[in-house]
Amino acid sequence: MRKIAGFLKITVFILLSTSVLSSCFLIKKKGGEVSTTTGMAYGNSKDTLSFTPFDTKNLPNPPGMVYVQGGRTVLGSFEEDLFGSRDNVERTVTVNSFYMDETEITNKDWKEYVYGQFNPLVVGIGRDLTISDDPNNAFVPATKSHNGLELKDLVPNDSVWQSDFSFNDVYSENYYSNPGYNNYPVVGVTWRQVVDYCKWRTDAVNYTIISELDFEDLPDEYKLQFYNPDGSLQAVSGGGANSTAGGDPQLSLQELDDLQQDQINFINSNKKMFIERGLYLPEFRLPNEAEWEYAAKATIGTQYLDENEEYGRIYPWDGRGVRNPYGKRRGELLANFKRGRGDYAGIAGNINNDGDVIPREVGGYEPNDFGLYNMAGNVSEWVNDTYRPLSFQDFDDLNPVRKDGTGDAQELYGFGENRNDFRSLINDRAKVFKGGSWKDVAYWMSPGTRRFLDQDRATNTIGFRCAMISIGFEQQKGGGIFGGK
Repeated sequence: MRKIAGFLKITVFILLSTSVLSSCFLIKKKGGEVSTTTGMAYGNSKDTLSFTPFDTKNLPNPPGMVYVQGGRTVLGSFEEDLFGSRDNVERTVTVNSFYMDETEITNKDWKEYVYGQFNPLVVGIGRDLTISDDPNNAFVPATKSHNGLELKDLVPNDSVWQSDFSFNDVYSENYYSNPGYNNYPVVGVTWRQVVDYCKWRTDAVNYTIISELDFEDLPDEYKLQFYNPDGSLQAVSGGGANSTAGGDPQLSLQELDDLQQDQINFINSNKKMFIERGLYLPEFRLPNEAEWEYAAKATIGTQYLDENEEYGRIYPWDGRGVRNPYGKRRGELLANFKRGRGDYAGIAGNINNDGDVIPREVGGYEPNDFGLYNMAGNVSEWVNDTYRPLSFQDFDDLNPVRKDGTGDAQELYGFGENRNDFRSLINDRAKVFKGGSWKDVAYWMSPGTRRFLDQDRATNTIGFRCAMISIGFEQQKGGGIFGGK
């Protein structure tokens, strides 16, 4: 009996060991290509018969952006409330990790947007595709842009520089148009124009990502819509794809533009199939006020004893003043702002006279601890939020934002449904802008200060930068379609 009992124990041990080893084998087999719960083999992007857990870690960093690690922060103004508005009282919130443009969007960036609204994108759209050089197929830009607007509705408003009492009209002809100002922050753009820029940028970047993929890696529905089984393009809307003597597909520029717009519309209508394959970046958008303020303060340099902060920051740099307190550059101003009444640049010949009497090139001065430039001074920046003076009382404490007037209707501020009933600037059209500009005194450079303007108005002091939420994928250190920072 003892021998039998011992034999049974050994047998059970062997069986259990075999089971455990089999489980380990299933988990580790082929580097994780087998399900740990069913034992069935996973598919890949070229296998339509098996379940495919697409890898989302290969998404590139958004071009021109830096990664901002989210966390807890105290929003609100740390300085005396000079206007007694009490519209940004301190409160603790948490902000998700996100990406933000390293600098403000420039005149050159905006010119690219305007050009892209009337012309096809310069990216690959098919296998061995060539563009027809037939003069009869010459591309004639439409009078209406891809978003249905005219050119005059897309370019910045140059009249923001004009005044009956100054000689600044010269900037109305040069600031946006002259190539010498290409790398200066764009101004004269409304909140609604900026929102449309963000949509165009989302389309352009994601279309570029998808267009650079191998034919085999595209979703089947996308291939069926635009390609033949051999990978060649189907007929193009407005005309057919011609062929060269060698048999390569050939398109006119007009056909290329039509095809791209059809593909972009298809991608936007079916974005989920691209998202689940890790082929689609989240939308470019204006940062929420909380994100902008969090990114501007960049209090990662003020921590001590793990979860404590040494002090709050009045400005987006280390220190409590507007001058550099350290080393050889001690005493130099840290931002482009108005020093006092009528004083935009200081005295000639002084170390701090840099000639910045209007916005300067982006990337000037030192970045903050997140690597973001000009989060104070230079130009103020549009954010996504609708303005309400007591918004902070209604916000969630996780990723707070006020999208509209929900719970605080504009009628409460004397703004009736009839335009003739207008009695207040606080309404659903009032959008927040943050940060001081070249034309503001130091008080407005504190990240906690906030102002507002109608969404269809523009000034020569307000520009913007884009943001993008970081969801479900890792920050890339390099490589990818756009490279990494």
